[in-house]
Amino acid sequence: MFKKIINIFKKKSDELNNIIDDQLASAILLIEVSYSDFKIDKVEINAIISFFEKEFSLSNNKARWLSNEALNLHKDEYCLRKYIKFINENYDKEKKIKLINMAWKVAKADNVVDKYEEHRIRKLSELLYINHKEFIKAKINSD
Repeated sequence: MFKKIINIFKKKSDELNNIIDDQLASAILLIEVSYSDFKIDKVEINAIISFFEKEFSLSNNKARWLSNEALNLHKDEYCLRKYIKFINENYDKEKKIKLINMAWKVAKADNVVDKYEEHRIRKLSELLYINHKEFIKAKINSD
């Protein structure tokens, strides 16, 4: 009986990993940073698209599709926990820091880092187990 219960939870976890992929998890967290000041600027979306093209080697069309998909999912999501969990289980420290660097670039894309954007990046850093030193370093390096 105990094995059956464990298998049920394991199946749910495996299904979650099949649904969420690397690119989508990153996209949703970046959209979350962009939206943390309660508006999503086109310049921030363009920064996210540029990041996808560079880091994921996506074409412009695929990068735009990914950003639109993340925007749509973000509207329906009340909890980012599953995306954060996916990133913690699948990203190494270097990749997490790269994501935080990009989050800073998204926040700075409109030349105004709102206090809510900074707070959201700080919170994401904590949830991704990025220490304060790396958080500050990412902030400085994103210029």
